[in-house]
Amino acid sequence: MPTDTPSSVANMDPNFEGQLRTLRTQAQQEAQSRQQGQPTPWMMPERKAWSGDLFDSAGMHSPFDRTQANQDFVKAVSDATKPGVVGDLIATTTQVDYLATMERAFRMRHTMRRPRAVLLAAGRKTGHGDPQGTLTQCGVEYLRGILKESKGS
Repeated sequence: MPTDTPSSVANMDPNFEGQLRTLRTQAQQEAQSRQQGQPTPWMMPERKAWSGDLFDSAGMHSPFDRTQANQDFVKAVSDATKPGVVGDLIATTTQVDYLATMERAFRMRHTMRRPRAVLLAAGRKTGHGDPQGTLTQCGVEYLRGILKESKGS
């Protein structure tokens, strides 16, 4: 049983903020370059304890390190007498998920072999092209349902 009113224990993970700011800056630069018809470099994460060598698979994790957000999550749930708040769980898991997604996407872009990439894309296109696929069911039919409900039908 908590002894005091719960208070927030989570903070912004500096790595999360740094990576998203880096991504934003690179996106802005890419947009400007594309508008001027210039070549654009690929997005690269803010480097932290990683040389940037795409063959250093173990080191490739460090730009996407989620240690701080994970520690804040554990702090929020580990002591039943001094719990964090629901916002701590939302904030920490969002930061962890964002960084993990960025890492997976980055690794896939640089380590996936071409045949696998083509087959995965073909699978997505097959699903998107199916009359009962995600574009129809999650897009068109979903909006039809919303519009039907909003008109009271």
